[in-house]
Amino acid sequence: MQDLIGYDEIVEDSMRLVIYEALKKIEKSGLPGKHYFVVGFITKFPGVQLSQALVDKHPEEMIIAIQYQFKSILVEHDQFRIVLYFAGKPEKLVIPYRAITSFADPSVNFSLKFNVNYSEDDFQEEPQTSNQANEANIDGSNIISFADFRKPK
Repeated sequence: MQDLIGYDEIVEDSMRLVIYEALKKIEKSGLPGKHYFVVGFITKFPGVQLSQALVDKHPEEMIIAIQYQFKSILVEHDQFRIVLYFAGKPEKLVIPYRAITSFADPSVNFSLKFNVNYSEDDFQEEPQTSNQANEANIDGSNIISFADFRKPK
């Protein structure tokens, strides 16, 4: 039977709400203890804003760490705005939650992975630009893939 309700999308939207809530908790008082976030996102997704230098360096996907090198964060309903430092220079980024492909807090072995399934028509020719972002590696060992919970067809 075909899923006419769209449970996959409902679950992924609920998982993105976890990101919103986690970022909301650090918006005013910063990261508590040893917590830090690693966020992967599609650089050309509609609404993403970053510098042309970052787009050139990461034409498809970028991974940032929200840990030591961030100045401010503004958490909004559909996106967040953050100032990260790269080589001592502040860079402004705007990241819609729907552009996020992965989110992790390695300090507590928490990770989420998202299926961002959009057609080429959904993507901008050139992303909006603002400035630069810190890179981090995720080994993927603790990432939960939504696909793991789907029943075989």
